[in-house]
Amino acid sequence: MLFVLGEYRISGRRAADIAADVEQAVGRGELGPGDVLPPMRELAAGLGVNANTVAAAYRTLRERGVIETAGRRGSRVRARPVTTARDAARIVVPPGARDVASGNPDPALLPALAPAFAEAAAASDADPVLYGHAPLDPALAALARASFTADGVPDGPLAVTSGSLDAIERVLAAHLRPGDAVAVEDPGWGSLLDLVPALG
Repeated sequence: MLFVLGEYRISGRRAADIAADVEQAVGRGELGPGDVLPPMRELAAGLGVNANTVAAAYRTLRERGVIETAGRRGSRVRARPVTTARDAARIVVPPGARDVASGNPDPALLPALAPAFAEAAAASDADPVLYGHAPLDPALAALARASFTADGVPDGPLAVTSGSLDAIERVLAAHLRPGDAVAVEDPGWGSLLDLVPALG
C-alpha cells in the first residue's frame, strides 16, 4: 500500500522498508528539510500495517539522523548543516603569525605552476583525453604504484581525487549512511569536523 504525502508516496510493509523508502526520498530531494512526516497512526493506517511498525521505522530514521521529532509537532526531515559552528568562531590572526586552521600552505613556498600547466596543455592538445579513455593516466598510475610500494602500501586499485578532503568525502559517502557514527580525533582536522556533520 501507499501513503501519499504531498507529491511523495511513502511505501513499505516492514519497518526497514518504510525507513529505507523515506531515506531514499530524502536523498533524492523528494522530501526536503522541514517536511513534516505523517503521524505514526495515520501512516500505519494508510499502509495497512501496525503502528509499532511505523514507530520502529521512525526510530530508525531518527537514529540515522534523517528525521527529528518534536513531540506534538510531529516528525520532520532534519536539516543538514552546510557547515558547523566552527565557521562562526574565527579569530583575528595577529601580525607575524600564520593561520594554519585552513590547511593552506604559505603561498611563497609553492612552486611556479605556469610552466607545468603549459606543458600539460600542450600534451593534451597533442593527445586529448576523451570519453571512454582511461580515467587515470598510465604513467601517473605507474609512478603512484612505485611510490606506494616503496612505502609498503599494498598494491590495489587507484583513484584520483581533488585532494585529501575530497577522497575522505567519497569514502564516507560510499560506506556510510546519514546518522552513522564517525570517530574523529580531538583535536582534529577542522575541515573533517565540518564535513562529517554536513554529510548527515
